[in-house]
Amino acid sequence: MRDFGKRSIFLSLVILLSFIFQVSAQENKMFQNLLGNLAVYTNNNSPEKVYVQTDKDFYTNGETIWFKTYLLNGITHKASNKSQVVYVELIDSKDNIIAQQKLYTESAGASGDIILPIDIKEGTYVLRAYTKYMLNDKEPVLFQKEIPIWAQRSISNYVSDKVSNEKKEDKQVSKKEITTSRATKPIVQFFPEGGNLVTGIESVLGVKITDVEGNGLALEGKIFDQDGVLVSLFRSYEFGLGRTSFKVEPNTDYYLQIQIDGEITKYPIPEPLLKGYALRVMNLGEYIKIHVSTNIASGLQGALLVGHLRGDLIFKQFLRSKGENFFSLKLFTSKMRDGIAHFTLFAPNGAPVSERLTFIESPENTLKLSVKTDKSNYDFRKKVNVDLALVDDRGRPLDGDFSMSVVTQKGLQKDTDNLKSWLLLNSDLGGTIADPNFFFQENLKGRKSLLDLLMLTHGWRRFTWQSFMNIGVRKELAFPPEKGIMISGNTTAFNNRYQPKKTLATLTIMAKKINQEKKPTNARGRFSFGPFFFQDRIATIINAHRIPETKKSKDQVSIYLDPPFPSIKVKNLKKRQINKATTTYAKSYLRKAQHKKMIDFEYSPKTIKLKEVVVKSKIKTRQELINKELNSRTLYGQAQNRLFTDSSPWMQTGSVLDIVRLVPGVKVYGVYPNQSVEIRGQVSFGNGPPLYLLDGMPVPESAVRTMRTFNILFVDVLKGADAAIYGMRSAGGVIAIYTKKGGDLNQNPKRFPGVTNATIPGFYKTREFYKPNYAMTIADHRKPDYRTTLHWAPDIEIKGGESSKLSFYTGDTAGKYTIRVEGITFDGRPVHKLYSFNIVEDSP
Repeated sequence: MRDFGKRSIFLSLVILLSFIFQVSAQENKMFQNLLGNLAVYTNNNSPEKVYVQTDKDFYTNGETIWFKTYLLNGITHKASNKSQVVYVELIDSKDNIIAQQKLYTESAGASGDIILPIDIKEGTYVLRAYTKYMLNDKEPVLFQKEIPIWAQRSISNYVSDKVSNEKKEDKQVSKKEITTSRATKPIVQFFPEGGNLVTGIESVLGVKITDVEGNGLALEGKIFDQDGVLVSLFRSYEFGLGRTSFKVEPNTDYYLQIQIDGEITKYPIPEPLLKGYALRVMNLGEYIKIHVSTNIASGLQGALLVGHLRGDLIFKQFLRSKGENFFSLKLFTSKMRDGIAHFTLFAPNGAPVSERLTFIESPENTLKLSVKTDKSNYDFRKKVNVDLALVDDRGRPLDGDFSMSVVTQKGLQKDTDNLKSWLLLNSDLGGTIADPNFFFQENLKGRKSLLDLLMLTHGWRRFTWQSFMNIGVRKELAFPPEKGIMISGNTTAFNNRYQPKKTLATLTIMAKKINQEKKPTNARGRFSFGPFFFQDRIATIINAHRIPETKKSKDQVSIYLDPPFPSIKVKNLKKRQINKATTTYAKSYLRKAQHKKMIDFEYSPKTIKLKEVVVKSKIKTRQELINKELNSRTLYGQAQNRLFTDSSPWMQTGSVLDIVRLVPGVKVYGVYPNQSVEIRGQVSFGNGPPLYLLDGMPVPESAVRTMRTFNILFVDVLKGADAAIYGMRSAGGVIAIYTKKGGDLNQNPKRFPGVTNATIPGFYKTREFYKPNYAMTIADHRKPDYRTTLHWAPDIEIKGGESSKLSFYTGDTAGKYTIRVEGITFDGRPVHKLYSFNIVEDSP
């Protein structure tokens, strides 16, 4: 009997140990999957970031926004090895796209320019930049920069009148605003460090106080318990950020009390967890102290503490506590990159239970960008020489890509996002920080403390841990990285767009050299050709047919092309208007911009002062105007045999070669798409094949055979002497085909089975920035020079330890000017620098 009891106890212990081992193995597998998926994210599925530097921060109608895009790996901040296509858009306050460009990036970025229309409406616009690959994220973080644009009239007192009127309005509404702000209850948000207050554990509580507009309020308050006992004092600073700490007692409620103008307001503090985990992170610069605690018995046994910086794993620790409910460590930052580090505690069951952000600024990552001019003061139209050099904290030279603008000082915002603040801070917090550059001002007292408060009151936005814990096959990307221009779309049943059909698709590019490519679609009817590189635009024809090809109506297909630019919906809850303080600050800049407009108008070669004249002319008929327009597209003028595709309904559905048979002496053999043409007659030079022209360019007969008429405006057939202008190539006659263009007879193309055409926009070709050379004497230099942007250099490379030397000339406007340099080192460290000099008339 005793032996049986011993065996039972032994068997129970074996079963228990086996169960514990299985649970431990399952949990370890769960954590290994999580860490493995994080590694895959870092090495294979890393995100991308885009930043745009503009030459100025303010603009007026008619000016040009000069810019450079930086396309980088979202983790390492090195040049991205995924996408090579960046989209840049200018958007008004109603989310209408005013300008849109597609840029091809080499190395770390690409430059571009946007000419602002003269009739653009005044307001605050958004410059948006992104790649298609970034759209795969559930909440993509796209680069967005607000740009005030003023619409100036051609009168000199525009600026002064506008500013004075706004000052009057400010005085009228100031009393009302003050009254409203005082009457409105402040908004208070609580952010317990780690995520929750836990009973019996000393906890840190982050607090953010704002008004109804989201502006931070600097206030003082007190923490009381439910019995009115003072527990802790509280104070908020810049941006309404503050913190306090206290030990949470069981069965006790707490509240924050704030007194404004004698009125007391109470805000209940979130209820603490009876059982839970606490995570505290103290950033001391050279190292980080991390303290983990819990009030759960053996709650840390088998837990996991993970730290990553933008997805790159920097720390992991499986906790093996011996009955202790706390764990502490010191983590040195010397080998870490700068940026937001994200620490997360996972309970033994694999659930993320506590997390904390902190900002890494290692002294070893310090960079020094030297910007020097040969003088500090310059006279009008004098040459300025600039030297750029970059070294690390030990004086070792660094290499990188940079861009530089030289503008009047009032053309720049006082505090605006820059490459460093965007990459290291705002892009990883979802672009939610209103003034991120504030936290990078080196001489700001308490800067690091405020930056830590910012981390305390924000959460990680790039991904969720749950997405890494789900095990399964990775879905195909909706937006794969683009290496060039892709011509893609899908084929469907002709009468049902939502019924995909697998087909053989053929792309014909109508360039100087006809290029044709065939590809089968996938089972969902998707096809994709490319990548291509071209600028401006190209004409294309896409054909598709079922496999095997049939002529049955049920097998007819439609072709739908993807739009050349992505469609993105952005929610703007409030109308963006130019801040009145911004207009006042930019007053000097606006005066200079206005002065330049008046000078440009006066000296423009398009501006001619005319004496009064009387013009008499005969009004041309619409038919005469149409013939003149059509003849201007041909080399030979009017043709004797001209066919319009809208002359008869059947002409609009047939092939191009079907309609030329209407011309006497023209014989068409075969059926579509295997037709050939012979032009007979005494006036023809022979019976060889005719010369085919598409919009004036020679094309092979094989390219014409598949053309339908729905996109053709007219066809000319030339014989004999009419064809002689093309020499011996026209021995067999000429068939000249002209496609429809914008505005041609106001016709909209219809959809036809198995064929479509499209004009595909290419990459934007950036204009060259105008740089006068006043060392030369030319007639154009008689014009006064009131440029607000003196220089723009988007492609500066510092390499091999040598300084980069640049030069430009000053204009005819005195004042302080700022050199703004931004860029990225080849190892992924952002750089931003401002340097000022003066333009003074008659300066030595």
